[in-house]
Amino acid sequence: PPKQENVCDHCQGELYQRSDDNEETVTNRLKVYYQNTAPLIEFYRERGLLKEIDGDQPIPEVLVAIGKALGRDWA
Repeated sequence: PPKQENVCDHCQGELYQRSDDNEETVTNRLKVYYQNTAPLIEFYRERGLLKEIDGDQPIPEVLVAIGKALGRDWA
């Protein structure tokens, strides 16, 4: 929890909860993802068209990896 209620510790912006930020909405979004989006990963992998990037790297390294995946030099 933030140090001060409804205030972001990092940027001091207002913190609030969206009306659709609830368990039912999240469950539905995950269902849609697993039914419609996740199968595309294997579809593109099987065709050799999937480019995977390690997003746990620092942002500059992610940018370089994206550039390499797209055949561009963004170093």
